Parts: sequence; structure tokens; C-alpha cells
Amino acid sequence: MQQPSLSALTSIVEQIARTGDPRTVMSNIVQRLRDLMKVDVCSLYLCTPDFQHLILAATEGLSPQSVGKAKLKLDEGLVGHIAASLSTLNLGDAPADDRFVFIPETHEMPYHRFLGVPLLHLRKLIGVLVIQGREREPFPQEAEAFLITVASQLAGTLSQLQSKGGWYEKRTARGSYRRFPGLKGAPGLGMGKLWLVRPHLSLEQVRAACTSAPDAEKKAISEAIAAVSDELESGSGHLGQHLPGDLHALFSVYQMMLQSPELSQQIQTHIDAGDNAPWALKQTITDMAEQFRQADDPYLKARAEDICNIGQRILNQLLSRERPSMETPDEALILAGELISIADLAEYPLHQIHGIICTQGSTLSHTAILANALGIPAVMGVEQFEPEHHKGATLIADGHRAECVLNPPAALLAEYRRMIDDEQRFMQGLERLRDQPAVTTDGFTVSLLTNTGLLADATPGLQRGAEGVGLYRSEIPFMIHDSFPTEQEQYKLYRKVLQAYAPRPVNMRTLDIGGDKQLPYFDISETNPYLGWRGIRFSLDNAQLLISQIRAMLRADMDNGNLRLLVPMISRVDEIQSFRRYVEKAVEALNREGQAVRMPKIGMMIEVPSAMLLLPRLAPYIDFVSIGSNDLTQYLLAVDRNNPRVSSLFDHLHPAVLVALEQIQQQCDTLGLPVSLCGEMASDPAAVLLLIAMGYNCLSLSAYNIPRVKLLIRSLSRQALMSLLEQTRQCSSEAEVRALLAPVLEQVGWGKDKRPHLPEEDANGAQ
Repeated sequence: MQQPSLSALTSIVEQIARTGDPRTVMSNIVQRLRDLMKVDVCSLYLCTPDFQHLILAATEGLSPQSVGKAKLKLDEGLVGHIAASLSTLNLGDAPADDRFVFIPETHEMPYHRFLGVPLLHLRKLIGVLVIQGREREPFPQEAEAFLITVASQLAGTLSQLQSKGGWYEKRTARGSYRRFPGLKGAPGLGMGKLWLVRPHLSLEQVRAACTSAPDAEKKAISEAIAAVSDELESGSGHLGQHLPGDLHALFSVYQMMLQSPELSQQIQTHIDAGDNAPWALKQTITDMAEQFRQADDPYLKARAEDICNIGQRILNQLLSRERPSMETPDEALILAGELISIADLAEYPLHQIHGIICTQGSTLSHTAILANALGIPAVMGVEQFEPEHHKGATLIADGHRAECVLNPPAALLAEYRRMIDDEQRFMQGLERLRDQPAVTTDGFTVSLLTNTGLLADATPGLQRGAEGVGLYRSEIPFMIHDSFPTEQEQYKLYRKVLQAYAPRPVNMRTLDIGGDKQLPYFDISETNPYLGWRGIRFSLDNAQLLISQIRAMLRADMDNGNLRLLVPMISRVDEIQSFRRYVEKAVEALNREGQAVRMPKIGMMIEVPSAMLLLPRLAPYIDFVSIGSNDLTQYLLAVDRNNPRVSSLFDHLHPAVLVALEQIQQQCDTLGLPVSLCGEMASDPAAVLLLIAMGYNCLSLSAYNIPRVKLLIRSLSRQALMSLLEQTRQCSSEAEVRALLAPVLEQVGWGKDKRPHLPEEDANGAQ
């Protein structure tokens, strides 16, 4: 048997990536592999969505009538043995093996040699790939190695098909009842009409499509190119001489590429051939990028990435212009889509959004954080769900159980309505705690501050009893603006927030972009953005932006006196030194201009492990510390919380994170620095138990969660929690930590998948 080449494997993977229909994908796999490996049979078995059985999903060589019918338990037969043992099996005479199970409808008796490998994706069994032949000897080692390589390459693609179940059963019929599991995004229950949010396509996701109106497509592409050109001109001009030389040159390169006759001409040629604008754009950008990659000159090679960035910008403009104007119905909506952004939510009246369902994302993606902040139930990563096929259907977003329920029957619908009513009454009952302190039963008081900046209206925190703002995200106005906001525009916004909370403290974080927070008008393309140009690094390299922001904040504070500046992503002593100098100079300059501003307190966020280790050297330049638990966890564990391949490993109760938090608390006590903690950890009831035990007396969380966490704190004794903390120090994993804390949460009525109960003394308004 001739050994196939790796280029042949690449060809298979690329062809499958271009195929849409699940059955066609699987048919292509077995057909191409049988031809490449010159074998009699190639078969693909996939796990059923409930992982109870293996089904013959596609075959070349066995009876076609057996597809979808041949069924084995996970430990039944040779295929079942491979699934159970997760190991390769290579036999010379399969029917003679004791584990062999004959399935009559497959007609496989003539085939003796058998080679099967498991398909594994993210530690999960997807199925089994098998080849068979008539000879009575095992397959050569080269064939075994090749099939293992094929399986590793295809497992990711097949995982998506396997989880959706479209290969196994008919697509859920419109109007039929079904539940779809996902990941917890934000707690709560929401019910409403499924409203599809426009997809955010990448250039790679564009598929072939025709047009019957070429003139309209040409006009659309011309307008999109002109809009991108205006974006670039606006971004470059706004920064002017303060733009770093390399970025200034990048803007110029982008403009040259946009104005290139080849770009427009090639796109128009494709449109004349019958392609629609996005497909014409993709083909043109792909061709031009490949030409750059083939160049010998390193500079020209590097331009391939630039032309792809240009193509994505043009596509974004096309999609925004193509989107039909749809009037939102005046009823409760469950927004559904791949990922739903701040800009998406801004298009709908907030009172109509009763839930969010995302087919991508993780528990700590920004969509989930946003939903938590707004008090909207959200379920993330619902892979099996295809919302585009169920527009207008009745949908329930169950944030407690991390599932969405499609077209629930009348009895279930009534039960959910009852639970939603109960939850609303429970939240109304918590309103009586608004002006009560968050104090444990043995007298330990915790200040509960709010995170804000996601909404123009900063008052929800006040309505729910916030004692100030622990984190004002100043980047949000930058992200939803169409260019860098001016000092005066920022001043007006900051003044409203400071005024609303005065005299309560407001910690305003300076611009924190980079990582997964990008500005639409200032493209930052990096191989590893989380370790790149983000936070204070970006601000110090763009001093004009930083100075404008500091001046706006100082001016906004003049009549309020409650501003505290917070600096993100500090990792070096010279960064906080430089920042402090900029603040001092801005105070001096504004005072000379006749504006009586004061020097505010300056704090830094501990998100990068180096900041934790350098705390004694950083202390002379700061007045307080705020721990960004999301990023600190991400960097300590080396886990990208937005990467579905590893997001399950992200947990702020990991023993290493707990050790770090104890060390930070102890160092801050020694140095006399006030310390608070913000991020999703402050809303996690299990984490709150340990934070109180460690001595954290200031937490910053979403306004919606403040009453719930206050109720929890008022139900606990810190002394009892301290002995619990001692036990967690012996735990080896976050699972052990959570198991240890679960009984305590149960005792105060905060069990798994349950909302807490209002204690009798609080329900009656008594202390």
C-alpha cells in the first residue's frame, strides 16, 4: 500500500473546510481517504449527542443502507473497544477477534484487515475512523501513522458536526420543543421571542454567493472602500504628529492599498462574473495576499497581513450596509447570535432584552460580563443551537442551568413564568437591603462598589445600594465612538458619572484597550494580543491620548472631589512613575490655566503577576490597589478565557489564584495600602466566602449582583469562614475547593442552580 503524502492530507482538510452540509462533509472524508489510502473500506462512526452510542455516519465500501442505522454501544465491538480505550486497533483478521460484533446490514464479512483510530477533540471522544481490507494481515505502520494524523486534523471539524447532531437526526422542526445545553454566562431566567442578531463574519467565513444586481453590488463595494478610507483618514488625522512613526506609516500603506486600481478592478471583474460583493471581495483579497506572500522581499511578504486587514475592514462596512432595516417588535426579546457585542445591545431598548443566547463564547467572555452587569440572563457556547432556523420562536434563556429551551410546551412555559415571577419578587424583596450595610453576623463590614461604564446611565449602582464606583471602564465610550473622543467630549461624560456618585468615590480606569478589546477605528493586529500592546503600554506610547483623558477626568472632578485614578496592566515600576508624572504635570497645567483641579489619589490594578511581586517597590507611587481578578487569573494560569479549547481550565478558585490573593492582601496590609477586588470573582458566592475570610473588605461588582452578594455576606460569620479557608489551603484543585464550599452555601440557601432565599429576619426588615 502506497503511503499518502502530508500534502494530500492538507488537501482533504482544505476541501472539507469549504463544505457546508454535514453529510457532504462526512461523505467527502471517507471517499477521499479510501482513494488516497487505496483501501476497500473507509468508515466514520460518530458519538450520538448524548454520548451513549456510536452510529455509522458515513462509509465507502460498506452498505450505504447501514448509514445512520448501524449502532454500537461505547464498549461494544471493535469500534466500541477503540472508543472505550481511546487507543488505536490494527488487526489482520478482525472477524476472528473475540471482540468483533457482526452487524448484518453493513455487509462487512469479506473484510479481514482492520485499522481504527479514535477521534478526540479537547479531551472528548468524537467518534472512530476505520479503514478495512480483504487481506489477512495488519495494515503497515505507515498507514497507521497517517490515519492517526488524519484523525487529529479532522477531529475539530467533526466535533462541530457531532455536537449539532444534524448528521444523526433531522434538524429540529420549527415549532418543536427542545433543550440546548451551553455554558453559564449570567444568572437568571428570561422568556421571549427569538430575535436573531446579525452575524459578525470574518473574511474566512464568507462563502460563494451569486448576485442578480451587479450594479448595486459595485456601488456597495465602492461605498465600503470609501468608508474605510475615511475611517483611516480620521484615525490618522486625529492623532496627528503624536502618532508613532510605524503606525503613521501603516495608515499610509493601508490608504495606498485601498486606492490601488487592482483592488477595485479585480473585485468588479468577479462581480461581472456573477459573484456578490462579499464573495468577490474575499477572492480578490485572497489572491492579492497570496501574491504578497510569494514575494522574495520581506517587506512585501509582510504586506499580506495588511491586505487581509483591509479586506476585513471593507467586509465590515459591506455587512453594516447590507443589513436590512428591521423594526424591533414591541415585545420581550431573547437576542441570539454567535457573539453579541455592546454595539449590538445598544440597538435595542434595554427593557425589551430578556435574555442572550450565544453559540460561541465562554463564561468569562465580554458578552457574559456585559450580561452580568446588566442583569440579563445569558447562556454562552450553545454549540448545538442554530438560531437562524428558528426566527420568531418562543425561547427561554435559563442562566441558572446554562441552557436555552426552544418552544416549551404549555405546562413548562407556565412553570417558567411562575419561576420568573418568583425571581422578580425575590429581587424586589432585596430592595429593602439597599441602605443596609454588607456586614457579617460577627461584625466584619464589606464595602460593595459597582462596576460601570457599560451604560450611558451610571445610576443602576446607586439604585441597588452601591457605595461608590470600584471600576469605571473608560474604554467603552472609545469603543462605541467612530473616532477618538475629544477632551471636551470625555469631560462631559466623566462629569455625569462623578456628579451622580458624589461624594462617593469613583475609581476611573484609564483607557484599557488591546487583547480582545479593540477600537473599530484603530486597528491593532498582533500575534498574541494579551501579551502585547494593551493597557498602560498603549497609553504611554500615545501620550496625547493619555494627557487628554487625564485632563478631562481632572476637570470633571472640580465640583465633585470624588475622583480616584486607576491604571490598568501595570507590570513595571517605570510605568507607574511615568503615569504619576503625567498626572502631576496635568494638575500644574490646568491650575495655570485657572482651573482649580486637585491631585487625586492614584491606584494601580494588579492583573499581571509581576505587579504582585513588585508591590513593595510600586507602593511609594500609589495610594491604593485594585485587583483585576479576570486578568490576574488568566495570566497566572496561562489560560485565555475566550478560547473555547482551554476556557474550561479557567477558574478563579484555582489554588494558585487563592495563594496569590492571600499574598496580595497580606502585602497590602503590611504596606498600608487599601485594596479592593473587581471582576467576576466578586460576584461568585463561593469566592466571596474565601475573600471575606482572607480579609478583603472592599469588592467591586456589577450593580445587578450587589443585593445578592450583600444578602450572602449578611448571612455569614467571618470567624467560621476563616477555618474553611484553612481547609482550602490543602486542596489540590478548584473542584475540591468548590466541593468544600458547597455545603456552606447550601446552609444559607444558595445551593447549586438555585437562587438564594431571603432570610426571615431580612424579609421582615429586621437587623
